[in-house]
Amino acid sequence: MKVLIVKLSSLGDVVHAMPAVQDIRAAHPDALIDWVVEPAFAPLVRRVAGVNRVIECSLRRWRRGWWMPSVRAEWRAFRAALQQEQYDAIIDLQGYNSAEFLLQSATLTDGAFAPSITEGNQANLSDGTAVSAADLIGTIAAATFAATDDNVVKRLGYGGSKRYIRLSITATGVTTGGTMGAVALRGDPLHAPAA
Repeated sequence: MKVLIVKLSSLGDVVHAMPAVQDIRAAHPDALIDWVVEPAFAPLVRRVAGVNRVIECSLRRWRRGWWMPSVRAEWRAFRAALQQEQYDAIIDLQGYNSAEFLLQSATLTDGAFAPSITEGNQANLSDGTAVSAADLIGTIAAATFAATDDNVVKRLGYGGSKRYIRLSITATGVTTGGTMGAVALRGDPLHAPAA
C-alpha cells in the first residue's frame, strides 16, 4: 500500500501529525508512506520512522510569485515528484473540517453506481460506520449515477467530525461495466462545501 500524507506546516501541526505514520504502519505494516511538507520542516519529517520519501512543497513562497518562471519550474518539478507514485490513499492533514468528493463518470452502459462514505477515527477504519445524512453535504440519491449519466460530474460532501473518511462506489445491476473516477477536495475551515 502506498500512502501520501499532506501536512505542509507549521512546526507544531507537523509534530502533532507525526503519530499518523505509526497509526498507518500499525494497520498496514508494509505501507510505503510519503509526506508533502514545506522545506523548513522537511528535515524533521525525514527523521520520522516509517516515512519513505519527503516531498518538499514551497506553497507559501509559490503563492507570492506564481507568475515567475523559476516558481513555475519548481511547481512542475513538484508535480513530477508526486506523479512518480500511484498512491492508494492520500491523507490530507491540513486541518480542514469538511471534504467534498467530485465523482466523474465516463461511459456507463447499464445499472447504477451509488456512492457511500464511511467515517471513523482509526486509520484502517476498523471502527468505520456509514456517515449519517446529517453529516452529508448533499444526498446519496443526488450523487448516484444511472446508465444515462455519461460524462457527468456529481458532488457529495462530508461535514462530520471523524478523523478518517473513505468513499466507496457500489455498482448495482451492472452487467457490462462502466468507468468512474473520484477526487477528494478539502473543505475550507470556515465554510463547508456546497453540494
